[in-house]
Amino acid sequence: MEPDLRGLERTHIIPLISTLCKGPLGIAQLPRFWWKNLLHQAGQLDAVYPHNSGGLDRWVVEILSLDMDRTQAHIWNNKPDYLQFEDWVHEHGTVDRARIERWNKSLLTRTHVAPNKIDETYADIGYAKEETTEVDAVLLNCLQDWQLYWQRCGQKDLNGSGTPFPPLISSIDRGPMGICQLPRTWLKTCLRAKGLLDSAYPDCADGSLDERCINTLQLDRDKTLRHLRGNAPTYLEFEAWVRQEAVIDTGAIMEFNERLLSRQHIPAKIEDMHRAIGRPNDRGWISGVLLNHLEDWKYAHTALTSKN
Repeated sequence: MEPDLRGLERTHIIPLISTLCKGPLGIAQLPRFWWKNLLHQAGQLDAVYPHNSGGLDRWVVEILSLDMDRTQAHIWNNKPDYLQFEDWVHEHGTVDRARIERWNKSLLTRTHVAPNKIDETYADIGYAKEETTEVDAVLLNCLQDWQLYWQRCGQKDLNGSGTPFPPLISSIDRGPMGICQLPRTWLKTCLRAKGLLDSAYPDCADGSLDERCINTLQLDRDKTLRHLRGNAPTYLEFEAWVRQEAVIDTGAIMEFNERLLSRQHIPAKIEDMHRAIGRPNDRGWISGVLLNHLEDWKYAHTALTSKN
């Protein structure tokens, strides 16, 4: 299916591609770095977010032996889609698999320890320091992104642009409950309720990951959708509601997560998605997670650059 290409109004956008998302190159943070710099070039990156953090952004560029100024200039001047950017990285950087694996592993166990960072993220999320001791950097950064997204845009149109847009929260992203897909289901359903989900995306279609996630939690599908569509809760408000309504089976959640992370698309779906991302199907990309990422990022790139 083709994405809805109605242009974005000039606005400030929270970068929802998370640190752990990877493209074919397999290096975490690189897609987020690419997306933040595209938004910055377009004048649409929310002012809270640096296009070069000096931390993860600098380090991921260094892992690939790239020059930061040259890399950012390439993104700003050429506005590549994500696969075009990875092609450029292959040409100008060094892909050291052992170095990348160490980098990816380090992100999984990274914590926030600096008091000012804890103060910042807790304040944005709405956590009380007297009640919460969470230090997981990936989780806190995701919750911060999602909360700022809702605060900036959610009370108005959940997108900030008034225009349909792809859901950039990944299936792999998790909240405190630890179940994949639930944050993406939250975003997609709230966007659809306001007519702001890109027309290429269903929300909670029969047999979809949205439906499977809801079923794993033994939630009533219609009641869950009514709650999301009618209340447009923050993500943490939604999780609190889920905890009240669901049957939390840790084994079932682990099994669902494992299936999601390892699933492969059927051949017809693989062909369709390769057409959507503009690349021939050489049978190398069959991962459902990877192909969904590439499709999301292609549609987002098209929507962003069509008016800039």
